[in-house]
Amino acid sequence: MSEGEKAMVDKSESSSFEDLASAAAHEIEEAKLAEAAAAEKEKSVELPKDEWQDVLGSGAMLKKIIKQGDESEGLRPHRSDICRISYEIKIKDGNGDVLEKRDQVKIYLGDNEVLQGLDLALTLMYKGEACLLHMAPRFGYGDNGLKPGDSLGLVGEVDGLKYDGPVIGPDTWLEVKLELHDWSEEPEHETLSIAERMEIGTRRRKRGNWWYGRGESQLAIQLYRRALDVLDESEGGISDPTPTGDFAPTSDALQDLLEERLRVHNNMAAAQLKAGAYDAALQAVTRVLTCQPKNAKALYRKSRILSAMGRNSEALEAARAAAAAAPEDSGARKELQRCELKATRDRSVERRLAKRMLGAVNQPKPESSPDKKPSRAKMFVWGSLLLSLLVGVASVLVYRYKIQSH
Repeated sequence: MSEGEKAMVDKSESSSFEDLASAAAHEIEEAKLAEAAAAEKEKSVELPKDEWQDVLGSGAMLKKIIKQGDESEGLRPHRSDICRISYEIKIKDGNGDVLEKRDQVKIYLGDNEVLQGLDLALTLMYKGEACLLHMAPRFGYGDNGLKPGDSLGLVGEVDGLKYDGPVIGPDTWLEVKLELHDWSEEPEHETLSIAERMEIGTRRRKRGNWWYGRGESQLAIQLYRRALDVLDESEGGISDPTPTGDFAPTSDALQDLLEERLRVHNNMAAAQLKAGAYDAALQAVTRVLTCQPKNAKALYRKSRILSAMGRNSEALEAARAAAAAAPEDSGARKELQRCELKATRDRSVERRLAKRMLGAVNQPKPESSPDKKPSRAKMFVWGSLLLSLLVGVASVLVYRYKIQSH
């Protein structure tokens, strides 16, 4: 979970569930973008530029161009391009108050550094273009809406802005004025300095924390993955622990890079746990514990993950280690108590089952009671035999009587 959590409460690369879900989501999104771009290209011939265009064909996002962009080369930005944009957000059909405004900020397209509707719209814009957007709630602030004091998330700043307007409910449509000034391709990570990697990785981690706090675990995981892409060690940097489990001496900058990478793995484990990707979450905390065996947050999450997987004895062991590493942490203590209570219940259930099994094996077979009345079936058999005997005797008597008469 993110670092701002009150306590340590709370599918990565080898998780088939998450990989398939993520791949499917990307394919669907790319298909939608391609379809929307093709539809917009067709409509641009038929409709005047000042009319509203149904971007997705479902009415969930409408676009109206208010300033033409440079279409001479037919180029539009792609995922991971660095876009310089300005935008302001209002409530559709509201009183005109601006909810959120940014000028000349740089974002990584596709990183969900802005609302999803803006990310989508930018892929359909040309350099210098400005437009108005009407966006359904799912492309805006979603089911959570916004309340005064809520963070608006980091977009190129050191500290995120706080929302100070009226409460925005889950059914609120938004109107956005968006302008794409220009864009450039994302540089190769190998060309970046350690300081630049740290800046980008930290920014993505914090934006992932924001999405996680809003209950969007999959979006958070995407940001954490992108953070790990840039935080991956550079050539000659930190590689593997020494036989003692410690890392060889290195520069402070590389050590900071490692620390940030471990924070991302820890946060990603929380998001994967929430998304039900237990194998992936376990791998993420294992990476942390390989470098920091006494990381209390990772141990706590390992206990939660193992519990969710039904591996209760291992979960108890991890909870004990977490409580030992952070004895003052209330979350770690509660997790240990929960695991111990679970273990006690499991032992009680096992004892009851064992007694039942032993009782069934050792129970003597019931003997028939001497005064027990015969069953109806037995009475029928004996009655039939007696009747047959009587008929036989009667036949003999009749035969003898006939012989004597003659």
